[in-house]
Amino acid sequence: EGIVPQLKSRSKDEVFRELAGYLVPLCPGVSREVLLAGLLDREKQMTTGIARHIALPHTHVPGLGKTVGLLGVSREGIEYQSLDGEPVHLVFCLVGDDDQPDAHIRVLRSLALLLTNPEFYPSMMKAKGPRDIATTLEQFEALTARAFS
Repeated sequence: EGIVPQLKSRSKDEVFRELAGYLVPLCPGVSREVLLAGLLDREKQMTTGIARHIALPHTHVPGLGKTVGLLGVSREGIEYQSLDGEPVHLVFCLVGDDDQPDAHIRVLRSLALLLTNPEFYPSMMKAKGPRDIATTLEQFEALTARAFS
């Protein structure tokens, strides 16, 4: 339920609205409007399109009690105003709890380590369907954990 194998959006604003809709069931008690506003406010500070074809939009909300992650894949690409000017194909969206910022930061750090592997992006783009995407992600997480432990 945390993997969207085919995002429909083609622009950053559209993908934030789409992501907020998918996040609502994963974030009990948090409205779509609060999630969308948080993602948009964070994006105003600086683009979260930080790696080649990959974006890491994120926000915090009060009282969530956990960090929630959602991975969306766009085969066509999303115009995201990324640092490198390239379209985004993988969107890792995180929602953290205001009272647990360390958990959110640990997840961001783990994702950043995954991005150091040059095989990560191509392998993720070859994966088909939520189960295959999840398995590929788990394999790279295990490789990364071994490499950096």
